[in-house]
Amino acid sequence: MKKIVLTLFSLVAIACQEKKTPTTAAINTSQVAEEKATSTLTYSNLVDTATQDEVQKALTAAGIAEQNITSFLEQVNLFNQTIGDKAGLVSKGFVTIDSLLPKYDEVAIQTDWTTKYPTFQGYNCRLTSFTLLRDLIAFPDKKFANKGGDEVLFIDRESLRNAPKKLFTTKEENDFFALFTEVPTANTKDINAHLQAMQRAWKERGISFHYKGDPTKASLISVVFHSQITPEENMLFVGHVGVLVPFESKLLFVEKLAFQEPYQVIIFANRTELSDYLMNRYDVEWEQPNAIPFIMENDTLMDGYRPNPYKGIGR
Repeated sequence: MKKIVLTLFSLVAIACQEKKTPTTAAINTSQVAEEKATSTLTYSNLVDTATQDEVQKALTAAGIAEQNITSFLEQVNLFNQTIGDKAGLVSKGFVTIDSLLPKYDEVAIQTDWTTKYPTFQGYNCRLTSFTLLRDLIAFPDKKFANKGGDEVLFIDRESLRNAPKKLFTTKEENDFFALFTEVPTANTKDINAHLQAMQRAWKERGISFHYKGDPTKASLISVVFHSQITPEENMLFVGHVGVLVPFESKLLFVEKLAFQEPYQVIIFANRTELSDYLMNRYDVEWEQPNAIPFIMENDTLMDGYRPNPYKGIGR
């Protein structure tokens, strides 16, 4: 297996008019300063029934099928009940903290999880997001022909194989890999070039989004990473992904942090706050040969995206 350089982290938009996508060079510190960053986070881990009901209503209103929400909540309950109350989850409702990085007892989580499921890694961000949005994304009828490797998704594949119940149909599994299999790209730090590579690949794979441009519907939020395997061999992959839905007068972001890390639902006032949260977690490298991560909403650059305003500070 080829070693993926950069950021596997231990292996783990919507606009009314078209606008020019910024390049890495164009997104500078003066633009970052246009909107003040906030370093508080309001989130829940979906432990209590009342919060699950509240989130379920938001997901339903955003066009997500009832059976997909039911499957998602089954996954949430499987995780929360398996790890018990030692992990530091929010036990009821939403809480607000003065940080963008909630703290969990990852050792306790891993211990409890592997004790019960020694061969099942759990569900990650990609499996969770696809569970919810599989009906809102169009895929071709033909089988996806993976011409690349399987460096990024091999644990996803193992989890699908070892899950306690079958998660997707054969067709849905094919669609999952069509969406998330890595994409070849150029050796450049130009985000616009990488964005176009992702858009081109998804188009060639026959992928499109049913409710693209509709602010009342759910959208897929993908954090895309550039990995430089060698100077001549570069790829893009969705390193983290979640689901964004309207929530009262704000936004609700639904995510699974990692295979053996918690589910989170986070309330944001706008997409810039969402960008700052995600980039604070993933845009953390200095002087790297690859481009910084960028965020897509469905198949366009997310409105409000910007580099990590906290880089070097940590929030």
